[in-house]
Amino acid sequence: MPRTTSYETIKKQIARLEAKAKAIESARDNKKAGAVAKVKALMKKLGVQPADLGAVASKGNGAVKTRKKPVKSKTPVAPKYRDPATGATWTGRGRAPVWLAEKLSQGHTREQYLIAAPASAS
Repeated sequence: MPRTTSYETIKKQIARLEAKAKAIESARDNKKAGAVAKVKALMKKLGVQPADLGAVASKGNGAVKTRKKPVKSKTPVAPKYRDPATGATWTGRGRAPVWLAEKLSQGHTREQYLIAAPASAS
């Protein structure tokens, strides 16, 4: 005949497991705090800053995030096409604008809307 476990027995087991989990968590936190203290002391001794590690410390949980590559500034591109009726321009990059798509659907060619290249000084 199988033995039945009472509700009270289960509650006692839960309490023991929770106490054990708290002890493990506390030991982990103490170990982590010790490691952080050692690293800080070594960094201070050697004059190392967080920036020297290629990372920045975040606020809050103490996690470290790596820096992203610096963003390259995009240089403006000169327009390559112009609508003579409206003066609207397009660089030729990305999706064609509506005005040019409409002109192309009417049988015009892109070459008709090319902006003349400036004469070179040489």
